[in-house]
Amino acid sequence: MSAHIADYEVTGTVPGDGTLPCLRARSPQRLGRADSAATVWVLGPVARTSWAAASARLTAAAAVRGPFLPEWLEAGVAEWAQRPVVWLSAGTRVSGSLAAAPTATPVPDRLRAVASAARAAHALHENGLLHGAICPHAVAFVESGSPDGSAPAVLAPPALADGAHPLAQIGYPPISYVDPQLLRGQGGRWSDIWSLGATARYAATGSSPFPGMEDLPVVRALAQLLTSPAPVPVPASPATEGAAAGPSLPEPLSALIDSCLSEDPEARPATAGEVAERLEEAASKW
Repeated sequence: MSAHIADYEVTGTVPGDGTLPCLRARSPQRLGRADSAATVWVLGPVARTSWAAASARLTAAAAVRGPFLPEWLEAGVAEWAQRPVVWLSAGTRVSGSLAAAPTATPVPDRLRAVASAARAAHALHENGLLHGAICPHAVAFVESGSPDGSAPAVLAPPALADGAHPLAQIGYPPISYVDPQLLRGQGGRWSDIWSLGATARYAATGSSPFPGMEDLPVVRALAQLLTSPAPVPVPASPATEGAAAGPSLPEPLSALIDSCLSEDPEARPATAGEVAERLEEAASKW
């Protein structure tokens, strides 16, 4: 691993599986925060989308501020691990993603982390932006919580591509967390709501709506996602201490996930803010 990305000094890695590489670093002196801690997300090869288009999306997302979004410092292009990448740095310190969360992390904490991501998505939506890459890898736990104690997690960078080309970043998000409507070029805030439902399902059960899809070649996975009748359902049952490892969920949470994953966008919750409220309620009653 290179010791630097641009002029950020890399000090370590944040736990993850490499789908969305996340690094610990020190901010460069030119930002007026020399040696202060920063997080660097490595978004992927520049060749998959134009830098002008990627920069426009990242700049717009960075302009939206709130406790559930990272404090963005800057985005840029640099050589990392012998390949050109887009990197995005943030003053927020993260400890790992939901995808890399240890099994000991209680389900309520996982659900609250997804609720934080939902509130971040709502803020983006209210500013006319689509995240387009919500998945367990994009839900980043914050070290010691946010500065004001309100956010256990933040939402990592959006997809570089817009809704017209959702797979410009192959692998991020994993394809089983992409709304089929988005793949058909019909993306909107309802697409992020679908992805929030898929991510909430992972938080509660450890599985995606289409288990095993990530193991398929991209073309086969695309065909399955666009032709599969519906995500694999999760039966509802009363909450129990061991429910996280089992096949069932409390009925209110199961109903929320099912509605988010509805094939009909109009049947999904109206806003990501509503998803957040219902996830927080589910976490409180788990």
